[in-house]
Amino acid sequence: MSSRDLTTHTSLLRPARAAVQEPPTSLDGHGVFAIIVFAVVTLIVIWPIRIPIPFAVSERVAKVWHRAAGPEATAARTPDQHIDPGRRGEPLPRVPLTLGSSTSPRGSQRRYISLTHVSAPAIGILFLLATRTIGGEQIRLGIVGDGGVKPYSVLALFISLAYIAISLDATGLLRYLALHVSLKGGRSGPRLFYLLYAFFFLLGLLVGNDPVILSGTAFLVHFTRISGISRPDAWIWAQFSAANISSALLVSSNPTNIVIASGFGVEFTTYSAFMALPTIASGLTALVVVRLIFVTQKAGKWSLMGYILPGGNRGNAGRRSNKTASQSGTQQSEAAAADTSAATAVEGETSPAAPASLHPPQGRSTSPARDIVYIPPYLIPPDVRPREALVDPFGAIFGSIVMAATLIVLVGTSVTGAVEVYEIALPGAAICLLRDILKDLKDGRTERKARQKMSTNQSVESSAEPAVDAPGEAIELQKIGSAPGQTGERENANASSLTASGAVFNLGPARRMLLKSLQFPSWFAKTFPTVTAVFTRLPLPLLPFAFGMFILVESLAHVGFIDIMASGLGKVCSGAGEIGTALFIGCLSVLLCNLGGTNIGACIILVRAIVSTPFSQHLSSESTASITQTAIYALALGSNVGALGGTFAASLAGLLWRESLRQGGIQLRARHIAIWSLLTAPLALLSGLIVVWAQVRSGRWP
Repeated sequence: MSSRDLTTHTSLLRPARAAVQEPPTSLDGHGVFAIIVFAVVTLIVIWPIRIPIPFAVSERVAKVWHRAAGPEATAARTPDQHIDPGRRGEPLPRVPLTLGSSTSPRGSQRRYISLTHVSAPAIGILFLLATRTIGGEQIRLGIVGDGGVKPYSVLALFISLAYIAISLDATGLLRYLALHVSLKGGRSGPRLFYLLYAFFFLLGLLVGNDPVILSGTAFLVHFTRISGISRPDAWIWAQFSAANISSALLVSSNPTNIVIASGFGVEFTTYSAFMALPTIASGLTALVVVRLIFVTQKAGKWSLMGYILPGGNRGNAGRRSNKTASQSGTQQSEAAAADTSAATAVEGETSPAAPASLHPPQGRSTSPARDIVYIPPYLIPPDVRPREALVDPFGAIFGSIVMAATLIVLVGTSVTGAVEVYEIALPGAAICLLRDILKDLKDGRTERKARQKMSTNQSVESSAEPAVDAPGEAIELQKIGSAPGQTGERENANASSLTASGAVFNLGPARRMLLKSLQFPSWFAKTFPTVTAVFTRLPLPLLPFAFGMFILVESLAHVGFIDIMASGLGKVCSGAGEIGTALFIGCLSVLLCNLGGTNIGACIILVRAIVSTPFSQHLSSESTASITQTAIYALALGSNVGALGGTFAASLAGLLWRESLRQGGIQLRARHIAIWSLLTAPLALLSGLIVVWAQVRSGRWP
């Protein structure tokens, strides 16, 4: 995009009311209240809270529910379980989004209402509506959009691409490729570390950060365990860094990129051409920093890394070394079993045992102090065949073609602007959904035929053999297999009663309908396991959260806060120049990722501020285009690197990452990611911002 086109487009995006009204310089009571509500919502997003429900209320609700549903409702599987397509019909636990429970010492079950990033924005909007701080117009603008940002289009595009990517991952393709890469690394630990970083970086470019977080984290947890790596810190942090930094290149890889490209009218090809070098520079810098952070720590010696990393040796090094030495014989005999069966804990009070591949043979003397090895020099390659991970070869080919075609058409149509971007991605997701449904129906039909054939064979064998111990058993089997008229009778009987745990419950019409509704999730999960698995992994909580943040930001614009903020940003950028603008906007975006409701909220706020009239009115006519262009791409880089900003809530990818680690048995505390981010994010951001400034300064880039 040329400088003249950029200036023209930003002028078109300014709200019409700004042309006739002076930007406000102060806030009234409604404006202060809107800021307070936004701040409270942001704090809840960062630190979710649980509100306990009194026992009297929860027990009363439970009694009413049991009277309405009946005891037979316990036979229905709860909807907090999902089906793994690789193990058809076996439930896997899921974590509820809004409700929780725990058991008190007296035996009663305490219920909680959890306020998280899903519910907090909606509650904040209700408060703003109740106080008449905002009205229906702000709700409409938060959904339909104003100017170039259209929230519904942005989220429809992201969810559609996410379904295609997760459906592709459900075929086993990502695990298949990851195993191939791990085998290419051979026995060299550092070589495999660099290969996996490059693999996750490239994968993040193509499918975005969320699929890499969901699939790559589970792979790394399993891989480090079977490879004897007792401290997976370096591997999981490298994967998280690569997935988030690489998502800055393509518009489709992150919803923040879509917000920026839509808000400023930047073509997809222009965006990717400009962000290629900054993304690569930040990715290489992050790799070097991560490698330097996780060096081998000498046990018993104080060092900077040993102090700040979990399991460090400050103060208690001698005591931990002696304890490790006294347990070395037992650990050598149990290391292999522990590494393959026990969950790896990131937070430990003593220095963990070295990997099984690093233990010396039995009978040799061992050092009383054992080093903390994050990236071992030698590894035992996993004895696995990548082909076994590819559960659906045809689906992998089909999904790859759909993903490639969708991205190519998206890039092509973004140049012309003839259609909305979601109108391209939505049909691709619908095609993958239809294919998954047909696959599940075909697999279910095949399984039913196999069960019927097995049942027929068993019936024939039972009727052919004389029944010695149980003479009536063969007769019963013959009756069941040879009386087709009884099938309808059994179905009619099951329609009015349910057998569970040996008891038969008579159902009335109302309870029968209620029970069927309770059993619907279980039936759907068994009938469509692939579709269920994909939907349970979709970032669907992004929808209420993102729409809520759009509406909250619109409320800030309505009370005048965005214009006041934009005026301040314009003054700073006007005096700082291009290099100062790059550093200021980049660092501010990272900060707001932690304080503005993840990187999505931060991106929405800054896009609205930069595109407004008060921002550009402080810039000279000669510097408007270059400074605005610098701010755009500094924001694009900062909103992606901001996922490494220091808290899990800096991005939705961080929340998904923490949950994936927890399910894999790795407990990672907030202070760990804060320390790692403090070392990684600033340097990675700085290197990318320097490239952004150099490109704008040269004048030879889009």
